Amino acid sequence: MKISTILLSRISQCTLAAMAIFCSMWSIATEYPLTIEHKFGTTVISGLPKRVATVDWGGGDNLLALGYQPLTVRYWFGDNESGVWPWAQPYLNTTPELIRGELNFEQIAKTNPDVIIAIRSGISKEDYEQLSKIAPVVAAPKDVGMYMLTWEERAQIIGKVVNKELEVAARIADIKRKIESVKASHPDWSNKTLAMATYWNGSVGVYSEEDVTVRLKTELGLRVDPRINALSSKGNFYTTISEEQLFLLDADILFWYTGEGAKEKIESLVLRPHLRAYKEGREVFLSTSSILNGAISYGSLLSLPVAIETIVPLIEQAIDGDPNTKVMNTP
Repeated sequence: MKISTILLSRISQCTLAAMAIFCSMWSIATEYPLTIEHKFGTTVISGLPKRVATVDWGGGDNLLALGYQPLTVRYWFGDNESGVWPWAQPYLNTTPELIRGELNFEQIAKTNPDVIIAIRSGISKEDYEQLSKIAPVVAAPKDVGMYMLTWEERAQIIGKVVNKELEVAARIADIKRKIESVKASHPDWSNKTLAMATYWNGSVGVYSEEDVTVRLKTELGLRVDPRINALSSKGNFYTTISEEQLFLLDADILFWYTGEGAKEKIESLVLRPHLRAYKEGREVFLSTSSILNGAISYGSLLSLPVAIETIVPLIEQAIDGDPNTKVMNTP
């Protein structure tokens, strides 16, 4: 075959590939008016939104990742006065309305949004109706728990609303590559179990595999102890146990989520010193204000790369079963 023929063949292949990419981009573009079915009914978005408000917990992150300045940010937890954590602050160049506590409909209305995102918000039907007087509202899908959407699903819904599906897909793929890299370099984790618990409102609380913060750990290769899954019914990410049932938490690695005053309560649990996790230094404490806890809890396109990078060394230190291996404080 002549060199010119080979070059022509290669050019044709590249052209076809470029056309395929172009066609894919065209077919994935959002068409407006966009109709979205959700748990409270149907929302129609007439055109590409330019001004987007969110009442979601951690909802500003994905908007910032996609080039949108959120008109509102709902304060969740942490010491960030703007309601935006360090991984997202470089993307923020405006001052959004900070929603604290209950929804302030007048505060939201004055931002004059084109659409309101409420897929991880816990809003009621009455809240939805009030918000709908301000702008079209995108709520969580039907038959999905208010806080049960995966991090991918939340990003994909927002990407659809603002016509950024390709960018969302690329960012999701990048995060998944990071996750797969961790799994590939830690094949032994697939045989290790985890439990995640806390002390809140006078009881020991346990998170099931359906909790979004637990999912990241299972995506990295760990698996939730079967005894934990047996405690929770489908659709519930949290349940409580008595202190006498503390042995159920004795997995290969035990994560403790410590809100205000919780660490002291956990450390005073009478049966904790009898746990293998305690004896072998397999516990990881995640404080409310730590970057790691915030990054895992937010579960966004911006926070997850930080969460992955930060949690891996902690798991490595805790899961070796050597009590002499010090698990560093979570940053």
